[in-house]
This record gives sequence, C-alpha cells and structure tokens, in this order.
Amino acid sequence: MGVNRCVCKELYFTELKRIADENNYDFDQLQKETDCSTECGLCEPYVRLMLKTGDTNIKPMHPDEIQRLLEADEEVPSSND
Repeated sequence: MGVNRCVCKELYFTELKRIADENNYDFDQLQKETDCSTECGLCEPYVRLMLKTGDTNIKPMHPDEIQRLLEADEEVPSSND
C-alpha cells in the first residue's frame, strides 16, 4: 500500500493533484488552498513529490530518499505510468 493522501485532513492526492493542476499551484499555494500538510506534516514530502512526479500513490520511502528525489534536477519518473 502506498502513501496516497493527507491523513489528517483526509485529502487524497488525486484530489490535491487535480486542484494543483487546474490552478497551476505550487506546494505553498496548494497548502494554503486545502490545508494539506498543516497538522502532523508527515505527508508534506509526499505531497511535494506528488507535485513533481504526478504520482498519486507513492511507495513509502525513507525521508532521505524523498529529499534526494525532490532535489534531483532530472525528471523523476512516476510509478503511475
């Protein structure tokens, strides 16, 4: 099972992606609009990765791996493909 939502706010990444795509939001704008990642914050790196890759069901990863992917200059392939 992958990480697919902000648990605290019960916001699924599919919905967050739709909102971000429709409004061309970055993370800060998406967070302001939806309140995602404003309670425990554990989903924040996954939401950021979702915005970068378009993947809405992300395998659980060590925080260092997520950070490496977020900092990578190259396009990170989506596992949704």
